[in-house]
Amino acid sequence: MSGNIIDQIKHDHLEIQTFYDNYKNAIDAEEAKKWFHQFVWELSRHSVGEELVLYPLMAALNQKGQDLADEGRKDHHKVKELLSEISKESDPVVFDQKIDAIMSDLKTHIQKEESEDLVFLSDNVTPQNLDKAGKAFSMKKKIAPTRPHPGVPEKPIALEGALGLLIAPVDKFRDLFTSFPDDV
Repeated sequence: MSGNIIDQIKHDHLEIQTFYDNYKNAIDAEEAKKWFHQFVWELSRHSVGEELVLYPLMAALNQKGQDLADEGRKDHHKVKELLSEISKESDPVVFDQKIDAIMSDLKTHIQKEESEDLVFLSDNVTPQNLDKAGKAFSMKKKIAPTRPHPGVPEKPIALEGALGLLIAPVDKFRDLFTSFPDDV
């Protein structure tokens, strides 16, 4: 997807919600599993893109941007831990409860991000720089890990980026043996 970073992030948020809804509305366990994999895949890529592009951009603006970025990183880390934990859950009822809790946290994060972080960005970054950030965000998502890795630090971003480059090929190899929905 092309466009400025704000539009791309909002688009990703809609996709993440759609993948969750498709998981909840799946006709059987196999279809639900595919939509869960798609949900995790997109959420993982999206989070890394924000951590490598959005949060440094906001933090470089002023203290408010730094504070917003730190809050976002903390939210992301919590979701990564929950996603990593849920992958070990074998009870389908508990699994479903945990994904609902993850989505509840995500909805709160998304609402705050769209009403505060993205408004802050729009007010403080030129349209040209928002477009440049959009290109960088899109590019980072292409090379980002596709699974949560809570052990990888979100700061410094150089370390996260370097470790992400090492982990991403392993994730992408694992994706070859993971079932995903046909109609994404």
